[in-house]
Amino acid sequence: MHCSFLALIVSKGANQSELSPTNGSKADLITRIKAHVKAADKNQAKALGGVFLFNIIKDTQVYSWTLDLNNVTVYEGEPDDDPDTTFTLTEATFKQLVQGREDSRIILQSGRCSVTGDVMRAMKLEPYIRLD
Repeated sequence: MHCSFLALIVSKGANQSELSPTNGSKADLITRIKAHVKAADKNQAKALGGVFLFNIIKDTQVYSWTLDLNNVTVYEGEPDDDPDTTFTLTEATFKQLVQGREDSRIILQSGRCSVTGDVMRAMKLEPYIRLD
C-alpha cells in the first residue's frame, strides 16, 4: 500500500552542518513539525493516537523520526515497540509533502510513498505534519 503524505524524519549518521536548522534543511522541517505537534490540542492528538515511524531516504542513508500521538511527542529514531504505521519516502518527497508543494493524493497514486500498518489512521495525520 502507499501513503498519501508523510512527515517527520531525519538524522541517523548525518553530519552537523546538514542538520543545522539555519540552512533550510530537513532538520529545520522536523524542528518545525515538533513545534507544530507541541502546540497541537493534546486531547485531540491523543484521541487519534498511534505511533508513526517515518523513514526518509537520502542517497544510501535512511533517517528515522517518530511521531507518537499517544504521548504527543516527536523524536529522532525508531520507537521501542512496533509502530502502528510506517512511512517510507525520499527526502525530496518528504519536503514536498510537509511544505504543501504537492498534493498528498498525487504522491500516493504515483507510489512515491509506501505505508504499512494502520492506513486509515495515518490518513488523519496531515494536521500534525503539514507546514503550510
